[in-house]
Amino acid sequence: MVDRRMQRAAGSMAAFAVAAGFAVAAVPGTAAAAPGTITWNDGNSKFTRTVSNTNPVVGDTVTVTTKFERTGIPVEYIYNIKDLHPACLTPVAGSAKMGGDQVQLDTSSSDWVRAEFGITKYPVYPNIEPKSQTFEVQYKVGVNCARDTPLPTSMHYGGSLGDGTYQGKGPNITVSSDAVSSTVITDVTGAQVGKAVTLEASVSPAAAGGTVQFKAGDNVLGDIPVAANGKASIVWTPGAAGAYTIGATFSGRSGVASSSTTKVVTVADVPTDPGPGDGGGTGTGSFGF
Repeated sequence: MVDRRMQRAAGSMAAFAVAAGFAVAAVPGTAAAAPGTITWNDGNSKFTRTVSNTNPVVGDTVTVTTKFERTGIPVEYIYNIKDLHPACLTPVAGSAKMGGDQVQLDTSSSDWVRAEFGITKYPVYPNIEPKSQTFEVQYKVGVNCARDTPLPTSMHYGGSLGDGTYQGKGPNITVSSDAVSSTVITDVTGAQVGKAVTLEASVSPAAAGGTVQFKAGDNVLGDIPVAANGKASIVWTPGAAGAYTIGATFSGRSGVASSSTTKVVTVADVPTDPGPGDGGGTGTGSFGF
């Protein structure tokens, strides 16, 4: 039976969600991805959309794929696809592929990307290869994304059997609240008055961005940018002996909350050199006549 679609209405067939992989709760600070997949049919066409991580944090990159299949005759040629995404997601340059081939994108809109193909380049057959074609594109999660709010994704496409306009099919993307961070000060030994010592703080999760403010008591020593390895350091020369509370406060960065810690560093006084007559010398004795 020939499938004669000139306009596929959104929601003309019931959609059902399929959980891909294990269900992962959206807990701030967790690194585990929560992939999501949704599949629906329209006539003899079957569509499967997958988001690699439906609970990302700011700065993450997510991959969105749309798979086209046919469950009955005739063959369909895919002409174009428009991938709808939240405006706070930025398409990654060079990431778009169709059938494994890199393709060019129209990115003139803030909430969709569009790719066009040759009219005979990407066929989908019901009974011989290729039985499917997959479109793929990557997005980077922006700091302006709403947190803990489902953000819709979907797709439109055009093919030899008509146009498919599908709104709000999903999967939705929910950007998690800022990840929890921790800051640790490296142990300091041998601190001495007038002697330069390096204070180092390590931020987890490690990545470039934000600053660490170092303090000795109430005295601010400086604000140091965090390097890609998550570390920041400053040289401090104590001016007096005693126990100092060294503080390190991470400012936070996009997608990662701030954190702070303290450590007590004991500074020794300068050793006193023994003066003349303090003993320790060698005498020649005396002679009497």
